[in-house]
Amino acid sequence: MSTNELSISFVPASAVLAAAIALPCVGILSVGVRFALRWKNERSIGVDDWLILVALVFVIGMGAVQVYGGVEHALGYSTPPYSSEEAELTELSRPQRIVELVDWITWVVMTPANGLIKLSSLFLYRRIFAVGQERVFGMLSWILIGLCTLWTLAFFFATIFGCGRHFAYPWGPLGEIGSCNTNARLEAMMITDLITDVLVWILPVPMVWRTQMKFGRKLAATGVLLLATISLAAAVVRLIVQGQITNGGYAAHTDVDQTLTILLYWSMIESGLALIASCLPTMRLHTAWKKALSALCPRPGTSLPSWPESTPVESHGRKKRMSSSMGSTLVQQKSQSSQVVPLIEMNRGQGRRANDAETGWTA
Repeated sequence: MSTNELSISFVPASAVLAAAIALPCVGILSVGVRFALRWKNERSIGVDDWLILVALVFVIGMGAVQVYGGVEHALGYSTPPYSSEEAELTELSRPQRIVELVDWITWVVMTPANGLIKLSSLFLYRRIFAVGQERVFGMLSWILIGLCTLWTLAFFFATIFGCGRHFAYPWGPLGEIGSCNTNARLEAMMITDLITDVLVWILPVPMVWRTQMKFGRKLAATGVLLLATISLAAAVVRLIVQGQITNGGYAAHTDVDQTLTILLYWSMIESGLALIASCLPTMRLHTAWKKALSALCPRPGTSLPSWPESTPVESHGRKKRMSSSMGSTLVQQKSQSSQVVPLIEMNRGQGRRANDAETGWTA
């Protein structure tokens, strides 16, 4: 059928193929640059890097299976007509079976992809910020790491065993799919996915605004850390569609295959953008340093302070100025004492190292 009772437009096959090809490719480039900068700057490969690498594998899997669905004229195409109204619950054409199979595989690989992206970001925050001296931030980050781990495992196995011992039901006729209570599980997964996304992406913002950077630099740093929130829009659109499916049923939306295509398309958008954006904070300082070097140091051998520029802190009647070399450390003054507390480590391997925080913002 060509009619659409959803509040979201149907997605054509060309858009599905474009997202399924472009996003994994850009993701490969982003993760590749991340590891290349690690190697070039002689930095250690951390837990956050390995997690994002595994997440990339799952995002590539999402793209590959959706490309297959588009090439087979299943995703993005109207549902073939049924022989009778009763046959809608018992019959399944080849394109329909492909759509259902692609749908199930996408959920299976998307759950660990999203979970690993969140975990990678949380471990990256722990490398950026001096969590050893920020107990509240350290505790909150560990709590979120535990929640995201449990979320990933719970919904991964819930998707695989959603129909009990009937493993083929998820890509069977609507009558078999309906017996698995799939819509309730998907809606619960999408809601909790959105909530954990918000918690993870906003976690580092208070830490940035507690620093002594200038207002403009705080805005810039916040913008870099919040780039992953662009994936939230895709998650919201997907949740709206799933809510309409749960409340009205597929029959109210006239076209099962086109409706599933919307869910799969926006899932690909969400995971792909989140993976790419989660890599950008590791490149921000490298780019800024190169631009500053070329603009302000025309002669070789001229040294510059590293970015972000720190503000001197008054302590016991004298100023403790932070290092202007590439191993500078951003510091913060406690409200009731003059003790200087490291907040973001910018150490590039010169001088003292603490908890591998030298990987810092460019990690």
